[in-house]
Amino acid sequence: MFIVIEHTITNPDVFFGLAARVAEAPSGINALQFFPSMSKDRAVCLWEAKSVDALKGFLEPLTGQSSRNTYFTVDSTIAMGLPIKKAAA
Repeated sequence: MFIVIEHTITNPDVFFGLAARVAEAPSGINALQFFPSMSKDRAVCLWEAKSVDALKGFLEPLTGQSSRNTYFTVDSTIAMGLPIKKAAA
């Protein structure tokens, strides 16, 4: 499923320093898109994961000290611009 996170960033130095650790997400959790504000106090990102709880379990320990996060699942039947899933080989 696709999941969007709205980040209210409280410590930009820490938050934006987490890219390498986010890239090490466990299997089944994939960061797809990241949109930081010019002011660096907010960001929105798109993930793919099995559940919101699985994503929270990975991301909250990383970002909990540097942002407040709001998660929601995407209604992919009416969303626009979602990544296209590749067919299995």
